[in-house]
This record gives sequence, C-alpha cells and structure tokens, in this order.
Amino acid sequence: MRRWLGLALRVLGTVAGLAYIATRVSLDDMRGAIARISVAAFLAAVALVAANVVAGAVRWRVLMRAYGATAIPSLGRATFLYFVAFFYNNYLPGAVAGDVGRGVVARDAFGDEGATSALAVVLVERALGLFALVALLAAGIVATGDALDTRQMWVWTALGCAGSVALVLAIAAARRLAPHLPAVLARRAEKLPVLRDRRSFAAAAGWSLVTQALTAAAGWVILAALAPIDLAASLLLVPLAAATTFLPITVGGTGAREGVYIALGGRLFGLSEADALAASLGFWFAHLAVGAAGGIAQLVYRRRA
Repeated sequence: MRRWLGLALRVLGTVAGLAYIATRVSLDDMRGAIARISVAAFLAAVALVAANVVAGAVRWRVLMRAYGATAIPSLGRATFLYFVAFFYNNYLPGAVAGDVGRGVVARDAFGDEGATSALAVVLVERALGLFALVALLAAGIVATGDALDTRQMWVWTALGCAGSVALVLAIAAARRLAPHLPAVLARRAEKLPVLRDRRSFAAAAGWSLVTQALTAAAGWVILAALAPIDLAASLLLVPLAAATTFLPITVGGTGAREGVYIALGGRLFGLSEADALAASLGFWFAHLAVGAAGGIAQLVYRRRA
C-alpha cells in the first residue's frame, strides 16, 4: 500500500506541476521557442549528458574501491549498468529505481557484505552528487558577483551542503553508532561498509564535480541557444533545476524542473516563460534520449543472453 501511495503521490505531483505550467505558458509560444533550439545544440547537450553517465560510472568504481570492494566491475560493465540505471531513473517515478537496481546487481563486489554495502555506496554517490550540484551553484554565485541578485541562493547552498555532508558522515559513522541505535536500525547499520581508502573517496568527490559540471554544461548549451547567457551565469539555474530529480514527489523532477526554469529564468535573466520552458524541456529531452539509449542497450543485452 505504501508503494502505491508513493507512486500516486509522484504522479499527482508531476501532473500538478505540469498543469500549473500549462496555465502560464501559451502552447504556440512554447513551440516557437523550442524551434529556436538548433539540432546541433540539442545533440551537443545529448553528448554532454552521455559523458556525464560515463563519468558517473568511473566515480562509482572509484567509490567502491574507497569502501573496500573486492570485485569491482570493469569500466565497460560499470558503464553499461550506469546507462541502464539512467534509463530507469528517467522513465520511472522516483528517479531512484535505476540506482537501486545498479546497487543490487553489483552486490557481489562486496563479498559477504552483499547488497547492503553496494546500496550504501550508491547512496553515498547520490549524496556526493547533491554536494557537487550545490558546489556548482556556489561557484555560479561567486562568479556572477554583484551582477545579479543572488542573496537568497546562499541559503539553499548552505542547506544543500550541510544535508549532503551530514548524510555521507552518517553512513561513515554508522557502525560506531550502531550500539546506540534501536535494534532495527542497529542491524542495518552494522552491515554498512567502512570507508577504507580516503584518497579514493576524495577522487570520487572530484568525479562528482565532473559529472555535475557536464550536466550543467548540457543545460547551458540549451539555454545559450535561446538567450545570451554565459556558462557561469547558467550555474545559478541549471544545478537547481537538476536537483529536482532528488525530489520524491515527481517523476524524474518533471514539473518541478520546469517551475525552477520559469521562476529563476525570468527573475535572473529576463527569459520569457516560453523560452524558460523550452530550455527546460530541451534539457529534459536530452536526458530522455540518453536514457532511451540505456533502455535499448539492456534489450540488446537480454536478446544476446
């Protein structure tokens, strides 16, 4: 029942967001704005999103090493699993189904610790990704200086950094905290992995910045096709829009992402609502295209198997 309620909440949240946007933007104006996004710009965005997936696979392997994995998948295998996970994350509600599946498939990498450790590593990945998004937002705020009014954004930056760091530290300290936790939580905490290689962890954090920088660049390519916005300024918008995928009340951030583009695009850059919506949809379509490639890869693999 909880699963069905969660699914219903995400679908309703997505529908509500899209319905609100439909009342704000003319369909004809949106079509005209989308038509101004060149094929070259869209393909460049798709290539950048695909590069983000490959960089994510590299980060995953490095992070597994940091937590003591003994049978790390090859880069080719990890990249394949990451593309498949990207498909499920973008096409199913919640944006986590693919990551959960990836963690379960990679459970053999941790021997006796199994799926619990593998899933914990995936959770750390998500936390590092959120931290990198917030770091890019902070970089955008610093780079733009007084050119734009960004005072309120520092609040979201601080909260995002604090939350992601707290999550990573909680996982790292879970075994030590286990004796002080309720029995149900203690049993799970005792199975979580121990951070064994701090250098690898630092490298994984660096790869998180790479992955999110590639995502931000993809969003900027689409924005630049619609308005004269430089890369540094786009960091005030794209990371926040990308962070909507972490929301549990939408399907892949749909609806919430468009709301961020419309609200901030107009306030920061003077974008019309139609242009802001077109930029959001172009960014989303690039993700869907890469996700579809992951779905096709899984179908081909199953047929060969």
